[in-house]
Amino acid sequence: MKKILVAFLIMLLAIPVYAEETVVAVVNGTKLTMKELEGQVDRLIPRMTFHKNVPEEKRKNFYKQALDEIINRELLYQDALAVGMKPDKDKVNAQSEKIRQRFKSEEEYKAALEKEGIKEETIRFQIEKEQLVQQLNEKKVVEASRVTEEQLKNYYDKNTAQFKQPESVKLKIITTKDEQKAKDIQEKIKAGDDFGEIAYNFSEDSYRVKSGDIGYIHKGRMLPDIETAAFKLKTGEVSDLIHTEDSWFLIKVEDKKPDQQLSFEEVKEKLKREIEADKARELSEKLIADLRAKAKIEVLFKTE
Repeated sequence: MKKILVAFLIMLLAIPVYAEETVVAVVNGTKLTMKELEGQVDRLIPRMTFHKNVPEEKRKNFYKQALDEIINRELLYQDALAVGMKPDKDKVNAQSEKIRQRFKSEEEYKAALEKEGIKEETIRFQIEKEQLVQQLNEKKVVEASRVTEEQLKNYYDKNTAQFKQPESVKLKIITTKDEQKAKDIQEKIKAGDDFGEIAYNFSEDSYRVKSGDIGYIHKGRMLPDIETAAFKLKTGEVSDLIHTEDSWFLIKVEDKKPDQQLSFEEVKEKLKREIEADKARELSEKLIADLRAKAKIEVLFKTE
């Protein structure tokens, strides 16, 4: 139990527990060690994997990205300090307490830290560091990327064609690779059997569990032969057998929607998320680029 909890702690905070003190990079005079690099590699490797069982060759694939990330984090931390940001002591205390509560007792907590060679001061420092990096990101990236409704409306008005929804059909589909099975299914449907039930019981695609329902699809999103048939059929009609891509298909048109211009109200929330995400990505990349351009960075560890 202690080992699992300590591993969680390491992944959460990238707290280094490796014995090797080799310096891998120096950022404006601050040394970054192999401990930190290995800790960041642990964060990058899928968490379902038990880190110590990952072959060394596989770990090496993560070193370059991990090194860039610990350098970037150090630059962000230093910038946060430079602009006068300070950690919120209450939040730091709360996070520290949350970590403590993962252990059954204070004695178990301290014993686990001692066994792994981690000091409480290191934990607190890492919490404060992560918090300051988050504060800086919130200030210089998240807040700076926010857009007003007026800005969104201006974008929408200048790009109305972008928000035109093409003609679409709502389909149910049955798929099989067996021609005779397809013909038998077609006969059942012609005899009046429910298309959805037939799809659920006999179809061979992933939509079977949804009784063949694939929802609304617009032009350009289907196999050509299926698309041609779908847009020729009337609502409620079932197609003839369609043979394409080494499979046999039957489709039923459940509904049709003509092409339409989506209103600003319909798209504004999605548009807001997309624009702010793009702007945040650009600001984040620029922030890192600017900090790197001004920094003195010496990389001592070869990742290739």
